[in-house]
Amino acid sequence: MDKEQPKAGEDRIGRVGRAGALLAFHSILELIVVRHARAGLLAPVIVFLALTARVAGTDSGIAARYPGDKNIASDPAVIFADDFESYTSPSDISNKWDNVYHLQNIRIATEAGNFFAGSKALEFSLPISANEVANSLSKHLSPGRNTVFLRAYTKFDPEYSVNGSNHNGLRLSANYPGPGVMPPADGTGFFLFLLQNNIEGNLRPGEADPGYSHIYAYWPRQRSAFGDHWYPDGIVKPYASDIGNQGEWLAFPSQYPDFNPMPNFLPERNRWYCYELMVRANTPGQSNGEVKYWIDGTLISDFPNLNIRSIDTLKIDEGHIGLHAQHSERVNKKWYDNVVIATQYIGPMASGSPIPSPTPTAPAQLQNISSRLLIQTDNNVGIAGFVIGGSEAKKLLIRGLGPTLTQFNVTGVMPNPTLKLYDGSGSLITTNDDWKSTQEAAITATQLAPPNDVEAAVLATLQPGAYTVIQADASGATGVGLLEVYDLNPLASSRLLNLSTRGLVQTGARALIAGCSVAADSNDVIARALGPSLRALGVDNALADPVVTLYDSNANVIAANDNWKDSQQSAVESTGLQPPDDLDAVILARLARGNYTAIVTGKNGSVGIGLVEVYAVP
Repeated sequence: MDKEQPKAGEDRIGRVGRAGALLAFHSILELIVVRHARAGLLAPVIVFLALTARVAGTDSGIAARYPGDKNIASDPAVIFADDFESYTSPSDISNKWDNVYHLQNIRIATEAGNFFAGSKALEFSLPISANEVANSLSKHLSPGRNTVFLRAYTKFDPEYSVNGSNHNGLRLSANYPGPGVMPPADGTGFFLFLLQNNIEGNLRPGEADPGYSHIYAYWPRQRSAFGDHWYPDGIVKPYASDIGNQGEWLAFPSQYPDFNPMPNFLPERNRWYCYELMVRANTPGQSNGEVKYWIDGTLISDFPNLNIRSIDTLKIDEGHIGLHAQHSERVNKKWYDNVVIATQYIGPMASGSPIPSPTPTAPAQLQNISSRLLIQTDNNVGIAGFVIGGSEAKKLLIRGLGPTLTQFNVTGVMPNPTLKLYDGSGSLITTNDDWKSTQEAAITATQLAPPNDVEAAVLATLQPGAYTVIQADASGATGVGLLEVYDLNPLASSRLLNLSTRGLVQTGARALIAGCSVAADSNDVIARALGPSLRALGVDNALADPVVTLYDSNANVIAANDNWKDSQQSAVESTGLQPPDDLDAVILARLARGNYTAIVTGKNGSVGIGLVEVYAVP
């Protein structure tokens, strides 16, 4: 190959609307406009998508019944399994696989680190060459099936980097004739779906080698003779003249009512991952086909409501793993282990001897984050989003303060704050009005209980992902409020990555203020102030020309910025966090351990809706 479900009431946020690509961190943090189900108000909530923002499903899969995959091939739902343990040389591979391509570039790896379990794995190599190399193994599935799952453990070499056209990963197909052939639009020809990592065209924000995980697709509605690239966030490459890089699921949501954009995933090189691809062919005449995939048992992307065939005889008839490139400027390698093909979800190996990942450098981390702003009603309530990155749950205390601020000479405070916490899908997790009404003992034990009984607090253990907090007044009053997120286990592998708060920016004490505590000895941090970019998302009264100023704990100015391209343009662009509009403001600073404040105001005293963001840059 080349080239709360939506319903009335305050307990749910309505179905996610069209994504606007405003934010980025490692993968893309998409800012999504949603509607409040009760009031129908545009953009009262900001939902963030982030790397590792998914929770594994409750289905443990076939592998859970076969520790170490021992005897997994005996399961009635398993079509094929290969752990590569039986081979003494690559020539043995054809004993199990139907097609083996470029045998000279295939090796049975036995050295520590290059197998996941047991003592052997498959190694594909791309030699330094200006010629095309297509290493692959294929297994014919007879009879063909309507639904197939393909799982394999995979690892890229530490410096893996391929320029130009290249493909690798797990593939399921039906009647595939070869590259460069467009499937008939009537759904009678063939289809192919490859779960791969590569960099297609220009880098997307936050993307690096080996490229975001995504689906490479041949299907009846594809855009290019050489396949389309479907990303979890709904973006599709190549560009289409009518809908640009939007996937059909974003451009025509009524045709894909079950699609939800998800964060893009960038794997680390030199680390084993469990990849699993599922393809479900639709019932002819219906749009109930589906392509989805999991990494390490966590759902990464799901494309439902597909119509990929019009005849029942077109069934999935081949499973394939490979490493292919038009040319390679270095010797690139990829390893595969513990391949299983089945008609049911397989899941990660229940036990075995996985090779530990290399010890990482200290991660970027924000220990505590907070925002102070004038909180009003409707579109002008206080809205904050934060992201937990990593692989394990994190215990947080979220506080909404109002009356306590009078002790700091703040006037016009919010009299009775309330909090609502939502997950990345827009589902309400919990609410609180007066903090002693629930969780009093547990919150008191943290020694961070709000000073005033009418203030709000939520103590929660949250999985990695993106969350939104809304702060308002219980009686609909307005006033200055403080919203805070405290990390109660900062030594855990998961970490707070960013804070983003949307609110009404006024002057003086009613500016929009974000604070953070930097946990590392030295950390690059970006502070952004968005206004003009919000207009593209339908936010009325957006701040026309924001200014951001960064202060240390002694109120000394570290830096200030009006228009982000006026200074640090190249440095900001290298992070992938550059704003869409030139009038937005950004500061990139290397900060020592301590407390910092970013204040957003309008140039020349202007007012309007703004977004303040603080990111820990990896």
